[in-house]
Amino acid sequence: MADPTANSTSTDAGEAEALKSISDAMRDAVQNATEDAAKVKEKLAGMDVGRSLSRFAYTSSYMVSYGIVYGTVFIARAIPQDNPIVEGLIDGGRAALDALNEAKETPVTAPTT
Repeated sequence: MADPTANSTSTDAGEAEALKSISDAMRDAVQNATEDAAKVKEKLAGMDVGRSLSRFAYTSSYMVSYGIVYGTVFIARAIPQDNPIVEGLIDGGRAALDALNEAKETPVTAPTT
């Protein structure tokens, strides 16, 4: 019969080797992650994040306003000019611009209580 203690020590040695291998892999992974994080931090420090955000905000606003204005002009050009609807839209637009210009010229005063 085989000695059960001999098989047990061989299994224990195998488990110990496997655990050592796992711990070495974990140590290497932590070390690599730390090094990679330091590299990313160095790259981000070199970038001007504020400028990037500002550029993104400008480009996004430009694209949205261009799309709105272009679409509006395209639709306005597609509608025939000689009808009461277009004349009403033109007159309403002029009245809105006049009201806006008037509001800009009027000084704002704080309400008294």
